[in-house]
Amino acid sequence: MSGYFILSDVIPPENREEQIRFFQDIFGNKNPLIVEIGSGNGHFLVEVAMKNPHKNFIGTEILGGRARKFYSKVQKRELKNIAIFKGDARQFVWEFLYEETVEEFIILFPDPWPKRKHHKHRLLTQPFINLLKPRLIEGGTITISTDNEDYRDWIIEEFKKTGGFKNLFQEGFSQWPEHYPESLFKERFRKMQRPVYFIQYRKISE
Repeated sequence: MSGYFILSDVIPPENREEQIRFFQDIFGNKNPLIVEIGSGNGHFLVEVAMKNPHKNFIGTEILGGRARKFYSKVQKRELKNIAIFKGDARQFVWEFLYEETVEEFIILFPDPWPKRKHHKHRLLTQPFINLLKPRLIEGGTITISTDNEDYRDWIIEEFKKTGGFKNLFQEGFSQWPEHYPESLFKERFRKMQRPVYFIQYRKISE
């Protein structure tokens, strides 16, 4: 199967068993699954996939130009453990992922929609977190970064309201980990000397 999929052209699996076979057909194995939401041109996820050949990676990107650049990187490096879904990430999560199948969701620098009247457009809300939670394995993680302090506090509050997660940092957030490759946004903010907030939650039994 191809490593590049347009959501509107793909028939979603109807249940968890079909989903397992669906991804096994793509990757050829049942290795742990990691999903990045909003991958851009794949700068970050390609580097992570290269360093972790025993894990499977899925990147979602709604913009066709970015998704094609992402796929070009994958092809150039001949990576077999990464697939790209071009389309709305919410649709992908809802239609293609079933309960307890994802080890980690990665969401780097989602649009902060800084104006109060636009907060309704923010991705990381309680309903979206509730969409991700059942699809995580027990002990699975959601990894997030943002450069916006207000959005940082918003995210932390939305997770508190949701429940079923443990924040892995005493202060609620940390700096970008040294072992993480930089995303294009992270590189840009570093050059601008703007702070970046790294947030990570682990799914726990309620």
